Formats: sequence, C-alpha cells, structure tokens
Amino acid sequence: MSGCVTPLRSVLLAVTFLLLAACSRLDLAYRNLDLVIPWWISTYVSLDDTQKAWLEPRLQKHLVWHCRTQLPEYVAWLEQLVQLSQRPKLTATDVQGQFVQVRDAARDIAVEITPTAIGVAQNLYPQQMGELYVSMDERNVELREEHVAPPLRDQVAARSERMRERVEEWMGPLRPSQQARIDTWAKDQGDYNRIWADNRENWQKELRSALYSRHNADFPARLTALLQEPETFWTAKYRKAYPAAEDALARLLTDLFNSADEGQRNALRQHIGEMIADLKGLECFPR
Repeated sequence: MSGCVTPLRSVLLAVTFLLLAACSRLDLAYRNLDLVIPWWISTYVSLDDTQKAWLEPRLQKHLVWHCRTQLPEYVAWLEQLVQLSQRPKLTATDVQGQFVQVRDAARDIAVEITPTAIGVAQNLYPQQMGELYVSMDERNVELREEHVAPPLRDQVAARSERMRERVEEWMGPLRPSQQARIDTWAKDQGDYNRIWADNRENWQKELRSALYSRHNADFPARLTALLQEPETFWTAKYRKAYPAAEDALARLLTDLFNSADEGQRNALRQHIGEMIADLKGLECFPR
C-alpha cells in the first residue's frame, strides 16, 4: 500500500504544466501537504518506537482511504485534462478551473489526516519539539539561500529554467517563442520568492505557537485551522500577491498550450495517458 504515496506526489506535482509551477507556487497540494501529512514529521523529528507504533496503523488507514477514494478522482481529473487538450484553444478560465480541483484535493487530504496530525503533535516530547524547530529553521535557511538570497536577475533565470524543464517534461522541446513567453512570465513575478518565503515562515510561526500549547484544550481547533484553512494565516503581502501569481500562471500555461504544435500536443496527451494507466494499474485502485 505504501506504493500509493509516490503516484499521488507524481500526480499533484507532475501535472505542473497545467496546474502547479515553479516559484509562482500555488502552495497547494504537496507544497503545503509537506507541512500537514503526519508522517512528514519523521523527516524532522526522530520518533521513538512507541510513537512509531501509534502512527503506523493510522498511516496505513490514510493510505487505504487515499487509494480507494482519491485515486479515482485523480484519474477522472486527468481524463478531463485529456479532453481539454483536444480543444483547439484554451482560456485562462479553463486552466484556473483546474487549480480549483487541486485545492479541493489538497483540502480533502488535510481533512482526512488532521486527527492523526493532532495526535502526533500531542505526543511529542520537549526534546523532539526542539529538534523539530531546529530542522524547520535549517530548511528555511536552505530555501532562502536557494530562492531569496541570489540577486533578482538570478532568481528570475532560475525560475524560468525550472518552468522550462517542467513544461518540456510534458510537451518536449520548446520553440524560442515559447521560451521567451516563459522568460517574460518569470521576470513579471518579480520578488515573489521573498513574499512566498515570508508567508511560509509566518505559517510556521503560527504552528510553533500552537504546538507550544499542544496540551491545552484549544489545540485541536488551532491545528485544524492551520491545516485545513492555511489561507487564514497568510501575510498581507502574500494575500495580495497570490491571486495575481495564480492568474499569471494560468495565462502562461494557456499561451503555451495554444502555441503548441501537434507534436507537442501529442506528447502532452501521451504523458497524461501514461499517468492514467499507471494509476489504474495500482493494486488499490477500485476495479
């Protein structure tokens, strides 16, 4: 059953061309789920045998739930993308409609695992809390060094390169005009990396505050809000920047698709088809 984790990550991250992308990140799907899935904690904190024994059956339950209820929805979603790819042209509204489905999928998973996340947090020892905070700080430093510290021109170049690689994974080599469109999008995002990093750390600040009071009666409600309604804790700058970034991403992906030649469109359909086949081939997929 553990094999279902990788296909989920593949679906929600690899559909980057149509849904998720680079540093205009929607901060949905696995970007935020990296903070909410309970087994994520083991990459930041060393759980003892008792804690692992408590977590394992709950993890298996979540995987069974995901495989039997969510994978069929992902397949239907991908099949919808195939239908969209048959159209001569797409609109930004078409692509934004897919963003909504990503948000819904992320929220469904957050709701499913919230009780387990609460239990994991309530069972952490003080020394584990310290280990968690150090790990989070170290990761934040790494992210800032990679995405925020470089000069803005280097951030833009890296943003463009990441997008190009992800689009080419789906469509094959891009033409110069398509690369130019990506370059324009990357430049227009400006200092979004810093806004995103500040927002991520603000969410973590709220998480730390909640975890500090994890034995109080209001802790389950506080953590539930953090996991299921993360937008409540966005910074003012991110709240302002996010809709524009999402709209820019939708317009970029729309333009890339509409400018695609038949070979690129065939490559896109083939890639989506292979993913559908892979998901349907999982043992847990309903027959």
